[in-house]
Amino acid sequence: MIQGTSQQDHIIQRPAKSALRRFFPAVAITGTALLLVVAFFQSLGQSASLVVPRNQLQLATVQRGDLVRDIAVQGRIVAANAPTLYSQETGQVQLFKQPGEAVMQGELLATITSPALQNDLQQQEAVLSGMQSEAERAELAAREQQLDMEQVMNAAQVNLLAARRELQRASQSIELGVIRQLDFDIAGDNLTKAELEFDHAKRKVELARDKLRFEQSSRAQDIHRQHLVVNELERKVAALHITAPVTGQLGNWLTEQHSHVLPGQPLVTVIDLSQYEAELAVPESYGRELAPGQQVEVQLGHQHLNGSISHIAAEVRNNQVSARVRFDAIDNQSLRQSQRLSARVILEYKPDVLKIARGDFVSSGGGRQAYQVLNNQAVRKQVELGALSVQWVEILSGASEGEQWVVSNLSDFKNSERVNLN
Repeated sequence: MIQGTSQQDHIIQRPAKSALRRFFPAVAITGTALLLVVAFFQSLGQSASLVVPRNQLQLATVQRGDLVRDIAVQGRIVAANAPTLYSQETGQVQLFKQPGEAVMQGELLATITSPALQNDLQQQEAVLSGMQSEAERAELAAREQQLDMEQVMNAAQVNLLAARRELQRASQSIELGVIRQLDFDIAGDNLTKAELEFDHAKRKVELARDKLRFEQSSRAQDIHRQHLVVNELERKVAALHITAPVTGQLGNWLTEQHSHVLPGQPLVTVIDLSQYEAELAVPESYGRELAPGQQVEVQLGHQHLNGSISHIAAEVRNNQVSARVRFDAIDNQSLRQSQRLSARVILEYKPDVLKIARGDFVSSGGGRQAYQVLNNQAVRKQVELGALSVQWVEILSGASEGEQWVVSNLSDFKNSERVNLN
């Protein structure tokens, strides 16, 4: 009988493990899993599903400097003085100059034939001549009447002198007792009567003189009034001859040759070639920001001109505001009427601001977002833009000097947080 080995076996007790050694593998596994999860999510956050070719984008760097807020507009060269000549009366017009011909100030450009106006003038001149003749006749009659009054006064004066001498003789005679007292009283009465008659005659002469002066003044006023009527008709007849108000060239005919015209109808324009201005068509949205005196830079082909706004139209036409620019110094020989031009109007000057080159990102980003270039990615950021100029955009917040931005159209980015740049 073979014996087993049970007697040879000894039970060995396992030593107790510490708590740290028991839970260490689980902690290690859990930590590793967490690190993997965090790394995974971070890799998801830094990755970009959209890729845009870098060479299709326009990039610019945020700078600090002065910003001139301006607008670019179009316009044309116009004559500073280009009067339009109008018809003053109804009639038939005859034009003597062709459009584009040189004219001198005071030169006859057109005439208007108006038989009715000529007839009115002749009638009023006849009335004036009649009034003058009537005034002369009335003056002669008044002078004749005045002579009659003076004759009566002279006779009364003679009677007065005779009555005085008679009274003097009567005084001497009554002292000598040659005549009666009654005869002396009669001589005194005759003197009183002669004095009254002379005084009355003298006042009638003065009244006749006053009446003559009054009638002369009244007729003079009537004649003067008629003179005004004749002068006005003469002015209207003279206005039938249309002359050039300035030296320059004839613009355009505004009516046909030998056509019937009415009062106030435009006939021709005359262009003064001695001084030109620029007429700008400014968008209505900038109309409130325009002001007289603002500086304007005009580019006319290869010619660069400087000027300032002289006046601004008070109305809006076709969503545009018209503004006139007066040049500082120009060579008139190189300018032509209605010549097209481009201009830059200086609206505002801002010193020491953050700015970046202007691009389509302003409109496509709504002025609230932009994409900053970091390594090979474009990262979206919230920004606040300020004043806009032709070349620059002011940045109020959300940027630092030296950052590089995408300034081209942002529609290809589809509002992604990050875009890879290939």
